[in-house]
Parts: sequence; C-alpha cells; structure tokens
Amino acid sequence: MRLFIAEKPSLARSIAAVLSKPQENNKLFIKAGDDIVAWACGHLLELAMPEDYDEKYKRWDKELLPIKPDFWKMIPKKGNEPLLNNFKKLLEQADVVVNAGDCDREGQLLVDEILEYFNYTGKVLRILISDTNPEAVRKALDNLKPNSDFKGDSDAAKTRRCADWLYGINFTRLFTKLAEINGYFGKPLKVG
Repeated sequence: MRLFIAEKPSLARSIAAVLSKPQENNKLFIKAGDDIVAWACGHLLELAMPEDYDEKYKRWDKELLPIKPDFWKMIPKKGNEPLLNNFKKLLEQADVVVNAGDCDREGQLLVDEILEYFNYTGKVLRILISDTNPEAVRKALDNLKPNSDFKGDSDAAKTRRCADWLYGINFTRLFTKLAEINGYFGKPLKVG
C-alpha cells in the first residue's frame, strides 16, 4: 500500500481526486485503490518542555540556566492523538510513504517528524505540489523524488525549532527571574 501523508485535508483531497476510483472516504483518510491519502493538521508533535527532561526544571531558577537537552524529545500536541494513532496504524501497513508536506522546510519537517516518531524505516518518496489543480497534481505524481533528497530542508527546520526553544526557554526564564529581583511578579516575560 502507498500512503500519502498530506500536510492538511485540502491537499489530501486534491491528491485523492486524481487517484483511482472508486474511493472510500474515512474521517481520517481517503482510500483510492491501493493508495491511502491521510492528513495532518499542522505539526502534530512538539518539543518537550524542560520539566519533561528533568523534574528539577519545574522550578524556575536562574542557577539552572542554560537548559540544554542532550537529545530532543518530541511529544504529541494535545488533541492530536486520533491523527497520530491513525498514522501509527497506516504506517504499519505501508509499503511506500509519500511525503506530501507543503513545499517548504516546515512542510518537509512536518511529515518527517511523524515518520521519525514512529520509527518508520520503509521507502519514502517526496511529492512537491504548489498548484492543486488536477493537471498539476498529476504532473507532480509523475515526478516523485526520494524523500532523502530533502533532508537538508528538514534539518534546517529542526535546527530553527531547537534554536527557538533554546533561546525562548532560557531567556524567558532568565528575564523573568531578573525582573523578580527588581520587584516584578507578573506573568512570565516571554522572549522568542
């Protein structure tokens, strides 16, 4: 079975529209012959918070800064369990996965992080769709590329995400604690 993972439902519908008929619509995917087109709704996973790495980070203490994880832990975003459970089942059946994330770094990462989360090791291809009219989608289907050709895009998006976490978490905690020394006890001073 070939599994397309689209970034959003509208793109999934555009892909399914040019695949074989008849089709079965499920609330989480569309089955078209031997193909299944499933969708995410943005990033389904997020970086864990400091306290998910170590309980000591529940306490905001500038003596514990900077917080630098040895590895990056991904956790499901709240409310995305049905989509993730769907992908888990579909990936177990897939012979080939087609990454149908948007044609940018975040679109590449969005699907790659799902595959990494479930330790998918099968064949993965990439489809680049920037125009959802049927003719353009058919042309993109005829021009699938190895997903590994786009690893640099995924790595760049991961690096940006981790840098945002490092700066945001550490500076938010630092500036909030420094402000408290000067008598400020309001909401955290978000940086990032």
